[in-house]
Amino acid sequence: MAVGIILCSCTKVSDLAVGGVLVYGGISIDGRTDLYIIRDGPLTARRYRDEILRPIVIPYAAAIGDDFILMDDNCRPHRANLVEDFLFEEGIVRMEWPACSPDMNLIEHVWGALGRRVADRQPPLQTLQEVERALLEQWDKNTPTRD
Repeated sequence: MAVGIILCSCTKVSDLAVGGVLVYGGISIDGRTDLYIIRDGPLTARRYRDEILRPIVIPYAAAIGDDFILMDDNCRPHRANLVEDFLFEEGIVRMEWPACSPDMNLIEHVWGALGRRVADRQPPLQTLQEVERALLEQWDKNTPTRD
């Protein structure tokens, strides 16, 4: 049986004329999560737990089953005690990996491709709402869903 690893992280899709958008998404061999747009301020540990882990990661983990392993990055909200405690309580196993090595997480390559596709749109996007819509469209179009 294959191990269900979800590769996930947050990224700010920037270098766009109208500014950047902070998003969260996860991919695995079985598919992907929905893309979540993080609005209204920075991502804190509490927001990460309440807006991402509970509604997105936990159900995805349940669908994968006992072989689920979470591979996230080492950004501060992901490593806060509040988050560590929550993941422990939920029985989520986290893959440990070295700091300063984003190239080891394949989703970083997905973020790069997603950002390029959105930035290259013609005509150029004019508002943050257009950027958000384009990100959601590209995510749905270019990442497979879990069947």
